[in-house]
Amino acid sequence: MTPDAVDAVVLAGGRGTRLGGVDKGALEVDGRTLLDGVLDAVAGCDHVVVVGDVAPRPGLVVTREQPPFAGPAAAVAAGLALVEAPWVLLLACDLPRAVDAVPALLAAERGPDGVVAVDGTGRRQHLLCLVRTETLRAAAAAAGDLEGAALRRLLAPLDLVEQPLPARLTQDVDTWHDLERARGEHR
Repeated sequence: MTPDAVDAVVLAGGRGTRLGGVDKGALEVDGRTLLDGVLDAVAGCDHVVVVGDVAPRPGLVVTREQPPFAGPAAAVAAGLALVEAPWVLLLACDLPRAVDAVPALLAAERGPDGVVAVDGTGRRQHLLCLVRTETLRAAAAAAGDLEGAALRRLLAPLDLVEQPLPARLTQDVDTWHDLERARGEHR
């Protein structure tokens, strides 16, 4: 394995509460599910781990945080346990432009611990980042119990370079309005 090898952890196990409990990964934009779009974006990774209740697929490892719905930090830790590469992409399943965002992130200058996408308002998109696996594992171990913890808590000790990306690449789908906006950008 090369020092630049990259695995991916895709979070797909949330409740979708702002969407009335709908499985966000199953929503479609431009004729593809959001999850399929994210999986296309990470197809070049050595290992892809999806954390959530998704059907098994060839070349995909599926796991679940314990207890289920323990939050994004716990989900990242569950996925992290199954990656092997020196670098890991962290992605949410609800990124309709992941196929364009991931190459931009991979090409960005990395800090000592990686790079995180920043939207047009300067807000970090924690589930659109590339981090050094070893450093993230150390942060997870030091954080202790991650149940209910925000991902920013897990990533806080890491020295990540912020990579500004166009708003359309960092947009995620949390509401029906977000979904309609994402669909409208494809027309």
